[in-house]
Amino acid sequence: MLFILISWLYIFAITLVFGISMNRFLKLQEANSVITLCFGFFSIALFTGFWSIFLAVNWQFHVVLLIFSLLALFTNLEDIKGYLNALKKETQQLSSFLKAALFIIAVLILAQCASPPFVIDNESYYIQTIKWLNDYGLVKGLVNLHLFLGQASGWHILQSAFSFSFLYENFNDLSGLCLLLGNYYAIVKLNKFIKNRASSTNLIIGLFPVLNVFFFQFISAPSPDIAIYLISFIIFYEFIESLNVYNRKAFITIALLSIFLAFIKLTAIIFCLFPLILFVKHFVVLKKNCTSILLFGSLTLVLFCIKNWILTGNMLYPLTSIESLSGSWRLPRPIEAFFFTEAKANGYLVSQEVYNNSSFFSLFKQWLILPKLHGVFNKLMLLVLTILPWFIFRSGKRKPFAIIYVVAVINMIFLFLTSPQYRFFIPFLFIFILLIISTFINKKKIILASVAISLLITTIPIFYPINATALTDNNSHASLPIFSVNYFITPHSNSRYDSDFVKVKLENTSINTPTNIDFFWGTGDVPLPAINKQQLEYFKTYFKTIPQQHTSNLKDGFYSKVLNDD
Repeated sequence: MLFILISWLYIFAITLVFGISMNRFLKLQEANSVITLCFGFFSIALFTGFWSIFLAVNWQFHVVLLIFSLLALFTNLEDIKGYLNALKKETQQLSSFLKAALFIIAVLILAQCASPPFVIDNESYYIQTIKWLNDYGLVKGLVNLHLFLGQASGWHILQSAFSFSFLYENFNDLSGLCLLLGNYYAIVKLNKFIKNRASSTNLIIGLFPVLNVFFFQFISAPSPDIAIYLISFIIFYEFIESLNVYNRKAFITIALLSIFLAFIKLTAIIFCLFPLILFVKHFVVLKKNCTSILLFGSLTLVLFCIKNWILTGNMLYPLTSIESLSGSWRLPRPIEAFFFTEAKANGYLVSQEVYNNSSFFSLFKQWLILPKLHGVFNKLMLLVLTILPWFIFRSGKRKPFAIIYVVAVINMIFLFLTSPQYRFFIPFLFIFILLIISTFINKKKIILASVAISLLITTIPIFYPINATALTDNNSHASLPIFSVNYFITPHSNSRYDSDFVKVKLENTSINTPTNIDFFWGTGDVPLPAINKQQLEYFKTYFKTIPQQHTSNLKDGFYSKVLNDD
């Protein structure tokens, strides 16, 4: 815990300097404290992404990052002092109860981050993506080694900047810091509502901490989902408050954070509809404020395409590649088709064959009756969408919530055509749930009691073992990891598994395969390059391919070699 806290203080300092510099560039005065840090995250992610095109994100990167930070510090010293004073004042204005709640939440987040990681995607590609970035930067054709390595989320690029792998190997906790910022943002809004009854939106967003028991399960690994959840709530707040009244700061905030979301995860591109709606509504005044948005949007699009081109040979990844625009190191067509069909079928938890032979109605029925947590969230989303119009009609923010509702429906339709996994519609589901809850929980005592109860519920699975088999059929998620006093100073390793492995020679390439990870995509924290034996054998058997290095240098990347039938 202590090591993580120290790393967070450094990350906060660097991110603050970049965020203040971005505020100054955008000519945003008195920007929200958390939004300023989000801008800092965005600018550092872009800087890291362009750096990784050419070089590894290692100690040399940090030297350059620190030099830029020091230059920006002296350039914006007065603005930074003003920010810190405003942050201090903002915190002091919190009630004693909310200060205590925020402190407890911070301690619990540190404890969760120091505990063994829970998210299974961490073991399949989070760790490995960040290791490749730290050791080599973006590597050509890495998708041929492991399909998921072709994604390289903007959040993992940012995490690679703050992993400090050259100093210590167990820092992977950016999502925890992100959740802490989200809770701070919400608690400040909640404090405003309790003291001044200022805007029902403050109450809706302020109730964010009651959902912590769900969010906490993602933060012991660098899950992009947490960043999506936090930033989406900021976008919702700014959109609701600025739809009917022109607000340049809100428009720029919504636009840039929406672009950041799309860079973190392409499925979040739906959020770009919100700045577009504001632009159309306030076109006369906003048309003069698009230069900076176009600049950052263009930089992000260029980086996104270059990243995809290097990793996959396909600038449009994860869409199917266009022959004339593809690199020679792209995935073979049969594997590419398998991956995209598998992603769609996985959203319904059916095989490719069943998916291909099923009608939309039968797939929808299957989606609705999925077992355990999948089915619960799917049914809950449909229920919320059904009853929500009544709550929107009763709310004081009918028009903005009606627009959010329409965007949510569009998002659901898009997901049904791609991969309707519940985690992709969680931001809309939760903002709607909080709108409903706020209708009943709007008295001070009830609000504070709700926060207290949520703290208790969140605490239990951190320190006491919970059997999660009632919620999931995934054996890897059957039990929640718990905190140990051994993690008070130093955290658990980045993987829940020991990094035991054996080397497998595949012609010109040596692959490290884990010996104690038994799921198809699992690689854990095994040294590079790593593939699970199940995956390796499956691709050799069914696709007649093996990954091969272009040269003896791993930085030169991989391609898929087709094996002869004999």
